[in-house]
Amino acid sequence: MQNMSRRSLIAGIIALPAIFALPVLFRSKGASAATLKVTPTQVDGPYFLPNAPFTKRFIPQGMAGQEIHVSGTVVDVNGAVIPGATVHVWVASPTGVYDNQDAAGRPMRIPPAQQTLRGRIITDAQGAYAFECLRPGNYELGNGMMRPAHIHVMVEARGFQTLITQLYFTDDQFNKKDLPGPGFFTPELLVPLTPAAPAPNQIQSGTYQIVLAR
Repeated sequence: MQNMSRRSLIAGIIALPAIFALPVLFRSKGASAATLKVTPTQVDGPYFLPNAPFTKRFIPQGMAGQEIHVSGTVVDVNGAVIPGATVHVWVASPTGVYDNQDAAGRPMRIPPAQQTLRGRIITDAQGAYAFECLRPGNYELGNGMMRPAHIHVMVEARGFQTLITQLYFTDDQFNKKDLPGPGFFTPELLVPLTPAAPAPNQIQSGTYQIVLAR
């Protein structure tokens, strides 16, 4: 989706394929039923870059905003941890602009040194990941349509289906006004933060478990 702008994204929204359906329970071999639902799939948007720096902190120097820390584990549907998974994370700035976005809203190819609002994290032996960023801002897609603030996440792990999803915030006024259809806001992707409301000189933190399917 690298040649897409935000406005061109709208045109393909209504006809999204069934892959973006809400999660279902999966059964594993030798088990009667899995206990966890696969994390819902979301659209990736046009601003993904595959070569983001390996870093868990992507807060550009001098950029103001609410700092947030998100952590969790990557597991399978039976709850077994997945070490060595690659977690790609990318966000918009607090004013709703991506680091590889030009003045017209089009994605650009930029070198890793300029990729200041994204990073790659490798899960540890316990399947754990963590990252630090500024809370991304809302932005308009056109025709007065606003997207709720969100964090893009892609997870790759050997033997598992690649997951593309987004994480959302409980207090965003545009959550229930997001674009229609599967692949956009769903309450299952909310990350409650502590403290619940942004506060000066305080870091908000939250956890989210990511579940992959084979």
